[in-house]
Amino acid sequence: NIQEHCLERNAFKDGEEYAALLSNSTQYSPTSPKIDIEYPDDDMTATMVSFDWIPAVNKSKIDDKDDEQKDLLMFALPHHLEKLQKDPTVKITDHCVPTFHGKTCLVIGKKWNLPHDTSHSQSFRAPRPPSASMIPTLAKALNKDIQYRLSDNLHRGAADTYFSGKILARTARTILIATELKQLAQGLPAAKELGYEDEESDLEASVRAAETARLPSDETVEKSLDMLKGAVQVWLENSEAPYIYDQSWGGMVNCGCNYTRSDDKGVCSNSYPDCPALASVNEDFGNGFYNDHHFHYGYHVYAAAAVAKLDPKWGAAHFEEILLYIRDFANPSKEDPYFVNFRQKDWWLGSSWASGIVSAENSPHGRDQESSSEAIAAYEGVALFGQVMTEVFQSNGGAASEQQKEAALLVQNAGELLTLTETEAAERYWHVWNSGTHNSTYPQMYERLTVGMLYDTMASFETWFSRYPVVSYGIQLMPLTPAAERRDDPEWLKLLYPEYKKSCEEAGDFCIDNGWSIVQAGLCAAAGDPEEALKQALAIPAKVFETDGGMGNSLTNTIWYIATRN
Repeated sequence: NIQEHCLERNAFKDGEEYAALLSNSTQYSPTSPKIDIEYPDDDMTATMVSFDWIPAVNKSKIDDKDDEQKDLLMFALPHHLEKLQKDPTVKITDHCVPTFHGKTCLVIGKKWNLPHDTSHSQSFRAPRPPSASMIPTLAKALNKDIQYRLSDNLHRGAADTYFSGKILARTARTILIATELKQLAQGLPAAKELGYEDEESDLEASVRAAETARLPSDETVEKSLDMLKGAVQVWLENSEAPYIYDQSWGGMVNCGCNYTRSDDKGVCSNSYPDCPALASVNEDFGNGFYNDHHFHYGYHVYAAAAVAKLDPKWGAAHFEEILLYIRDFANPSKEDPYFVNFRQKDWWLGSSWASGIVSAENSPHGRDQESSSEAIAAYEGVALFGQVMTEVFQSNGGAASEQQKEAALLVQNAGELLTLTETEAAERYWHVWNSGTHNSTYPQMYERLTVGMLYDTMASFETWFSRYPVVSYGIQLMPLTPAAERRDDPEWLKLLYPEYKKSCEEAGDFCIDNGWSIVQAGLCAAAGDPEEALKQALAIPAKVFETDGGMGNSLTNTIWYIATRN
């Protein structure tokens, strides 16, 4: 019974003291609160997120005897309280109540300063190289996957924005893994330049394994990269399903595609202004109504970041175009007159919302977000694109303008903050377990280890498209990228794996055929059994990687993920 969780909502530690505290603060009320973000510089190592409540003072309620202790009184959530302990301008009281979002306490102070350690940058690589024992198997998969050719319709932008983005990001991961292995194969000095953080990993053994492995030629990798460049560009230049700037909501939406077979190929039978995605919230996952923009565009940004990393000239030439994606869902600039600031982000909770201006569900429980991990991956892509372009512009001499340099650095800093806060929020609201270092946000009667969908006022164990438990688990574990290592606590993973495996077995062919077995293999490795994980990955039918559930993965990336777990 969920009511038990909130049974004592009005039972404060000291009722009289609580009443007096309320009475002392009645003259203060917030007016137009604002959020300020100050990124690291030479004088500051942390990113500071500040909530300025800008309180109004009702002078008619002020007594001449009032002292300076009286100030604005507000409730703070657990993650606020943790950071406010370091803020000398705020006083945390003992008056707390259990809420849907955890133990919530009254604090005194007109401005909250919440520091975030964003010093750990995102990377295209894991903290350690692939293990030497798995490199031969990884190289075998790579030689096949690097030959993958994007379908004709993707080269024309005749598709939806979500699954096309997943395919582009998957292709980018394959190319990145190829370049990583090829650099390992160049010897130890070159391998050290990859900057692996884990000093306990056996880098020399991985180098020897890469040196003897049969890897794709430079020409093969370059051909795949050229293919990816064109497929990333077409969406922003000459797509059959074009993007449209929406003045009303300050964003970029897709027209949508009525996909039709014609002359042995698929085409969009519609053209602007005939836009199916603007006519129905059920088209393209609601893209035309701003649903899931960070999920969709995040994959495209990740692919663009990888291309820019490997071809800096391409990155510089297409910087402004790729920036349109970021300005739509993660715009860090308050001065941008065309796009809203941080569209998807809820700075109060720390997480994002996938819901746009209209929900297909129209739930009484408010906004929702399903995949916390895809939100993290979207911001991971933003951080990486900013990081790459900052490096490109700083090494480009006078070719880049100061405005471009500042924009790239701002994107990098914002991306790091968004990734960090989204990761912390996933651990609070989507990953459910208790340990010596972690307390579940939810009451004991919520027995599942994940939340499938989080709403404003409800946490449910289901998804939009399936009631199979394996989907509610798996949707919080994809895609398999380097950010996952900080996303998923090892204790939680070890608890989750047997439940995931059981739910996959119960789902039968559905789990395998729809790609959820790929996620299980990655989870198995992260939970501590990479050898068993590799067996599982190699047993997955090749066709599964082409399904809706599996197409964001490749066998290469799955083995890479397994081979780089700690």
